[in-house]
Amino acid sequence: MEPTASGAAGGRAMLGRTAIVVVAAAAAIGVGAGVVAHLLLPTGASRPTAVPRPYLHGQATWAAGKRPAPKFTLRNVLGGSVSLTSTRGNVTVITFLDSHCRTLCPMIGRAIGDVQRALPAAARPIVLIVSVNPAGDSPASVRAAAHRWRIAAGWNWLSGSRRQLAAVWRAYGIEVQPTTNDITHGTAVYLVDRRGYERAGYLAPLLPNLLTLDIRRVGVATA
Repeated sequence: MEPTASGAAGGRAMLGRTAIVVVAAAAAIGVGAGVVAHLLLPTGASRPTAVPRPYLHGQATWAAGKRPAPKFTLRNVLGGSVSLTSTRGNVTVITFLDSHCRTLCPMIGRAIGDVQRALPAAARPIVLIVSVNPAGDSPASVRAAAHRWRIAAGWNWLSGSRRQLAAVWRAYGIEVQPTTNDITHGTAVYLVDRRGYERAGYLAPLLPNLLTLDIRRVGVATA
């Protein structure tokens, strides 16, 4: 049964702040993102022997119709423009990546590709990738990244002016911090239902089987 109240607390800001801690810590001390994420979990409390299965599996979840996804319109790096409103009627996955990244971005990208291949074409979500590197993401680099990560048709790599992107990053709790030779950024993934409401937010490492299950559930619930 689908819950009627929101699940994990913290929302977009929590996802963005925690994700950037995961990225920064993994880069700084050279450990796997999964280990860092594990270290961020509360410790010292005894774990229950039985936990109810969640309806959705994000680190943050929201009940249907409770949390509208912030709207935006951005330029598609491959041509034209895309708005979140234009995806209404489809389950949508939103994430924030850099086509030149070699750390967590490939993990997120490959997981999304795995999800697409696990679903029949008619059930696949629209994928909106919002650039965190507008100066570096080009048609050639985003095509190469999508090919490396095996992301299937249906993806859109969105960019714009720094001001336009900053507004979207802020709306979704994504922190972006350019450094001398890299860009440190949050890597949250959002699942938006067919009516334009956020249903779940995920941090790396993204588990494709759970996201696939959530997409199926959200797609059926909002059909």
